[in-house]
Amino acid sequence: MQHWALGLVVLPLALTIFVGVADSGRLGEHLIWRDEFDQLDLKVWNHLVTAWRGGNKEFQYYRNSRKNSYIRDGILYLRPTLTADEHGKDFLYTGNITESDCNYKPCSSVANKDIVLPIQSSRIRTINSFSFRYGRLEIRAQMPRGDWIWPAIWLKPKENYYGSWPASGEIDLVETRGNRKIQNSKGESEGIDRMGSTLHVGYNSSYNIWRPTHWTKTLGKPKDFASDFHIYEMVWSKTCILFKVDGEIIGKQPAPEGGFYKLGGLDKVPGGQNIWKDGEPMAPFDREFFIILNVAVGGTFFSDGNRYLPYGKPWNWSSPHPMKDFWDAKDKWYPTWEGESAAMKIDYVRVYSNAPGADKCN
Repeated sequence: MQHWALGLVVLPLALTIFVGVADSGRLGEHLIWRDEFDQLDLKVWNHLVTAWRGGNKEFQYYRNSRKNSYIRDGILYLRPTLTADEHGKDFLYTGNITESDCNYKPCSSVANKDIVLPIQSSRIRTINSFSFRYGRLEIRAQMPRGDWIWPAIWLKPKENYYGSWPASGEIDLVETRGNRKIQNSKGESEGIDRMGSTLHVGYNSSYNIWRPTHWTKTLGKPKDFASDFHIYEMVWSKTCILFKVDGEIIGKQPAPEGGFYKLGGLDKVPGGQNIWKDGEPMAPFDREFFIILNVAVGGTFFSDGNRYLPYGKPWNWSSPHPMKDFWDAKDKWYPTWEGESAAMKIDYVRVYSNAPGADKCN
């Protein structure tokens, strides 16, 4: 396979996917990287293997297993499964899960006050094979359906140039919740019929700015994002990031006056410094980012302030064993995981060079 770079898009030597200039998208674009998922290339997609819980107290162990990540008929499936289906129910209360190929600590989930991680799942990323700065990302995907499932398609910086998360930024192309019926305090849907795209910036986890840069799209029922494939896009230039779903713009962020430092109100933080002042207008979104696909389960993404129907959230964080509480309610949530409908399905991932005018943010 050949490896090449166009403009500001970088294709590392480890990359095993190549497309020529003849493969073009819209007028003025060139397709520079893609995966059509004829196979699961483990040189391209690195599996995160960890008991870390994603930083959001999630309930899955991420591993490299064809039970959780596999290809069929040109579609990538990322599917959560039950730990008890492989090890038995008693194992949850007495066991220790440790994968020998763990690449991010902690590597072990051990039963103690709470049970071991009750879910097995997958998180794959192009961290060692492909990253890019500026261009149009297009992904055709079908979200999973099932209570407490949290799929995400997102991007992280190749290096923490401006500092650790979220100082160097995070781009969420799509996140949603697999439950059919969730309502927030305003009575709005927060379930599988609604998705969100978000930019994260800030000094640290205590100053994680996302509300000014968060956009959503809700489908009219009975349609939802698990009932069919949809096309999710990001157009990223030196002066703008724009998100689309099925060709419709759902949100855009031009380079803010005063940068994200001022947009996020960080100029009002006592002693706060503009850590992005030497970057380009979209800093920290002016460096290379890589692509991540994952399916999580549970965690803090399911807010205590929402209303969950037809039964409430089965765990709370004041409990000494929230994962056990989640597992004890299996008869309520597991019937909503109907086979492979609980898997996120990806048809393709494509990255194009920007067409002329992409910096106009429209």
